[in-house]
Parts: sequence; structure tokens; C-alpha cells
Amino acid sequence: MKWSIQIVRPNTHNVESTSVLVHFPSGRYLFNCSEGTQRLSFENKVRVSKLSAVFLTRVDWDSMGGLPGMLLTLADTGAKNLTISGGHNLTHALAATRHFILRNQMGVRVNELRDGDAAAVYKDENLKVAPVHIYPDGYMVTDREWGADESEEATTRKMLVARAFGQQQPQSAAAADKKKKKSPAVQQKKRGYYNEPCDGASIEQKLQEIENQHQLQQQRKQEVGMKKRARSPDHNSRQAQISDLALPKTEPTPVALCYISEGPEVPGKFDVNAAKALGLKAGPLYGKLTRGESVTTADGTVIHPSQCVGPARLSGIFIIIDCPTPAYINSLVTSPRFFPYLNASDDTHAETRERLLLVVHSLGSGVAQDERYKAWVKRFPVHVRHMVSAPEYVPDENPFQRHLRVQAAMAAIDPQTYVLPQSASEPELSVRSFIDSENVTVPSSLMVFDMEPKPQLDCSKVQNMITPQEMLKMATLKAASQQRSPKDRATESHDHSVSISSSVNSSSDGDELIVCPIGTGSSVPSIYRNVSANIVSVRGYGGIVLDCGESTVSLLKRFLGYPKRNAYNTRVGLNYTEFVSSLKLLYISHMHADHHLGAILLLHEWHQLTKSLASKPRLSVVAPARFMAWIEDYSGVEDLGLDRLDFVSCHNIRISYDQAAGGVHFRNGIPAYTQTNLDKIKADLGLTDMATCSVIHCPWAYGL
Repeated sequence: MKWSIQIVRPNTHNVESTSVLVHFPSGRYLFNCSEGTQRLSFENKVRVSKLSAVFLTRVDWDSMGGLPGMLLTLADTGAKNLTISGGHNLTHALAATRHFILRNQMGVRVNELRDGDAAAVYKDENLKVAPVHIYPDGYMVTDREWGADESEEATTRKMLVARAFGQQQPQSAAAADKKKKKSPAVQQKKRGYYNEPCDGASIEQKLQEIENQHQLQQQRKQEVGMKKRARSPDHNSRQAQISDLALPKTEPTPVALCYISEGPEVPGKFDVNAAKALGLKAGPLYGKLTRGESVTTADGTVIHPSQCVGPARLSGIFIIIDCPTPAYINSLVTSPRFFPYLNASDDTHAETRERLLLVVHSLGSGVAQDERYKAWVKRFPVHVRHMVSAPEYVPDENPFQRHLRVQAAMAAIDPQTYVLPQSASEPELSVRSFIDSENVTVPSSLMVFDMEPKPQLDCSKVQNMITPQEMLKMATLKAASQQRSPKDRATESHDHSVSISSSVNSSSDGDELIVCPIGTGSSVPSIYRNVSANIVSVRGYGGIVLDCGESTVSLLKRFLGYPKRNAYNTRVGLNYTEFVSSLKLLYISHMHADHHLGAILLLHEWHQLTKSLASKPRLSVVAPARFMAWIEDYSGVEDLGLDRLDFVSCHNIRISYDQAAGGVHFRNGIPAYTQTNLDKIKADLGLTDMATCSVIHCPWAYGL
């Protein structure tokens, strides 16, 4: 049986996680799902529709930022029965998504692989995956992280996940259900959800009806004594049952998981000559013997598989290593779980070492250059292939080539408005500075390693990444050839390049006020456009982010420049670090995932960049109330600087038009705490006023 391992996206300065996809004829297995994984898979036709399981090396947004969006897409295509495995807090993180994900026909099982739990392993007909827990220097594992969690809090979290995603079904039932049921989007359309009146009066009436309905539900719950978290009435009553139940508190953990995985048993080879000698003719009986079934010939002779099929053998083993920083190296290299795979003086584990074929190293900055790590890697058998996914060795190329082609074509027309994204075609260091061996490889997107039937590296699907500068030159030549005679084309191309160069160098400080779309796609990422996000830069005041879809941070790094300012960014006048540090306002219009999934990483980055500043800056967040509930729940998994966020509910600053009341006015008046935060926003950004209004799109959608 053929099965292989494919690199979806390597670790770079732009993306701090390595995504790996394992292919079997009957299923797919994904290790890590960072932001942009779904879009990259779509662009490169990497099929994830048969996804059976996801494994996370860390429960943080670097490793799982693309997972909520992928779950929504898979559920809407009818996917069933997905298992998600990871470390402590995984159940909490998935339960937190209940504020915007409701796909209770999907069937998701959370497999929390906790240290000290002997049953912490994943196994099916294709793969057996065992975790290895590693920790930073000086960290002491707490009781809440050790062993299987049977607490009441764990039961609550599992219940919330089951309500949001549903329970797994037997395979036969899931297949039948997939055929007869339409996706949630199709069901909504059939009910006429998208055909409602679009006038302002209808909006106000519908919003009031939903609020009244919700208030009645809340009153009934209080009457029967149900303990619910106090919440603003402005959220979708359809999800009230799971959104209102409080998620038990938790705290972030630094644990990282490595995975040791082995494939299925490989059947023995069929001996055709032996079969013929036993009187068998080619046909269906050959297949039965290969599958381990005994057969009977025409004369009544019973032939057993052992008579013409060789012995089965154990399949190959691969290891996924995640070492985020040098602080994890001691825990990694001293783990006894890896000893059977390292060269030793005895031959106790010789067969195990022979089966190890591939090690994928997902490394943070500085790990690969550490002598302790190099010495440990050299202890693996010489036949093992190493894929070293580290930002020092992997060029920070732009994998979204189709989007880059469009951007370059527009930049050829107007280089200041259409900024050419930053990209690096050369690595910082040669991988030979890690280990000088032919079996050490720098992974690229779509690189494949075949595990069976013959272990080998396959680079046939790896694309030749074209740099933005090359794309720009190609676009310029194409435009010139369409508009000029052949003898003028060379002069036209040279003059246009000079024009772009002078435009790039004409400004150093940027403009006074810049509005820049970062993502303009809709619903799901496409090959040409990312999902919604816009930035505003106000010189002398700070930055604004208006909606923050998945991969916004990655795109900001490319457009603004990271770590140095992008030479083609002449309008904003700031690099990525400077812009994020200057942020004053994050605005989220509604709770559709394509408008806010990038906010977690943005808030985390802002917190890391500003937490040590003497001024202790604060960030204002204007969003639907449920967005803050989602942020509060997720902050138990990862520190987002929640204590430095000033939240304003879109509902509390909503305006309406009422002719009898004299025109436009605030619908319900502004609460005192909201007025304080609103005044701060206006002072921070030099605004005279700010308000929201209801928008016909989905429940609790707002314009600014």
C-alpha cells in the first residue's frame, strides 16, 4: 500500500509552525494547521476532504490558527467524524469556538494527549501516533496537566464541544447521513434566510424580535434555576444554548508535543509461481489469498495464504519534532522516548532504528544552531532522512503565487497604491551549517517523502517560487508588449522600471492618512484574495484594524515589511513591528469567522511587542459582545494581554434613524463605562465622533 508524507507549509519567519499532511488511500492526517493552511491547500490542489485526524504540536494559535476555518469548510462540505489530538487545554480551546461555530452534525472527537496518561495515543487502521511531551527549562508540570482529566470541569468542556460539533457516528451511518443532508448554508437558503426584506425598518423590527425572544428565554431559564453567565442580549439566540454556559477557567501551558508515528503492517508479497504450482489460475482467488483468506480449488483442495504469500512486515516510522525555542532542548534530548531510535552500543532496538525513515524538525529561531541539538540529531541512524524546517534555513518565499501575480500586475500600473509584497528567495544560512549530510533537506511546500512501497524523496510537485520582483518584471513586459511596437518595448520596460524605482524611493515617512485593504475576499479564502481585513494608519496618532480575517498578520508582515520595512511600502511609512506597536483600535463588524479569525494572533503579537514598554499602552476593541466572550474564553489558552484591552460593544454605540425623535440618535443611550472607553478612542485617534449601525447580513452585524 502506498502512503506518503507531504509538507504543506514549512516554518519561516512569517509562519512559526510546520504543517504536514500524511496521505493514505483511505484518509488524510494533518499535523498542525496554522493560519493560511486551508488557502494554501486550495491553491495547490492538496485535497483535505478525506481528513480523518488532526494533530497539534502545541495548543496555541501558531499551530491551530487555521483549524476553526477549516472545520467550518469541512463541515459545510459534509465531512464527518474528525478526531483532533493535542496537549493540555485542547478541549478548552475548541469549546471556546462555540461562540461562532455551530456544526453539530459533523462529529468531532477531542483526544487530549496528557502527560502521564498511558492511554494517550491515537490508533486507527492506518496510523499509530504516540506523543512525547517536552517542556522549557525550569518548568514544573502541575497536577492539572498530569494524567487523564476526569474532573467536572473537563466534563463541561467536553459537553460544550459535543454541542457545537456533535458526536461521532459509526462510519456506515455517517456515509448515509452525508448523502441525504445538505450543508447548513444550503439549508439556510432553502428556508429563505437570504431573501428577507432589506429596508431599515425591517432590520430594526427583526432585531427587536430576536432581543425579545432572547429575553423571554433568559427569563424561563432563571425560573427553572439554571445558572447562566450574565450576558448582553445582543447575540444570536440560535446559539444561546451553548454560548451562554460558562466555560471553566484554565491557564496557559508551555508544553510542546512531538509525535512518533508508524504506519500499518505491510502484507507479504504474493508468489505467483508458488500459486501456479498449487494449481491456481490468475483471477479473484489471487486477491483473496493476498487479503489473508484461504481458497478452495475446483478439485476441492484448500490452499492457505501461507503457501503462496510471504510474511508480512512492519511498516516505516516517522517522527515530528517541535522545539519552539532553545529552552526546550534539554527536555527533548534527554527524553527516554527517543532512545530506541538513536544509535546505541547495543542492538536491542536495531529493528526499530531500521524502520525509522523520516524526521521532520519544526524548529524555532536559534534551535538548529545550538550544539546540543546538532549532537542529538547526529545520533540518529545515517539512513534517516531529516527535513529541517527552521527560519534560518527556509527562505521566506511567498507561497501564494496567484495572488502575487495579480498584485504584481497592479503594481506595474500603480506601485504606490498596490504594494509589492516582501519576500526572500535566499535563506539566512546554509543547511550545511546544521549537519553536512546528503540526507538533510530543507523542506518546501508540496515536498513529498514516500514511505511505502519504496522510501524516497519526491520533489516533482514543488513549485518554482517566483519572486515579487520577477513577477513585476513579467507584468511590465506583458503590458509593454500589448501597448507598444516591438522596437519600443525594451525602452518602455526600462523607463517603467526607473519610474517604479523612483516612486519607491520618493517617500520615507508615509502619508498623513492611509486606508489599505489587506484582504478583500468573502466567506472563504480564495486563490487570488484573502478574507476580509483593512488597516488605517493615521500619522501622529496610531493604527486601526477594521476586521481581521485569517492570515492578516502574515499579510501585514509582507506588505509593511518584517523585520525591516518593505522597500515598496512608501505610503504607510511603518514596518510591521512599528505598525502593530502603534495600534489604537481593533474593530470587528460581526462574528462570521472570515472577519475575525486573525484577531487572536494580532492581539497576541500586539501584547508581546508592547508588554515591556514603560508606557503600558492599551488597545481599544469595538466588536459584538460575543467577540469579547470568545476572547475571554480563549485567553485561558494563550496570553492576549486581556488586562490591557478596553472593550466597547457595538450594540452600545448603535445609532438609529427615527424621524419623530429628530433623526439620527443613539438607540439605547450610552452606558457610562462605554462612554469612558469611547472618549478614549476619540482622543487616541483624533476623532470627533464614532458610532455603529445595524447591517443586514447576519444577526448582530454592524457597520462603523
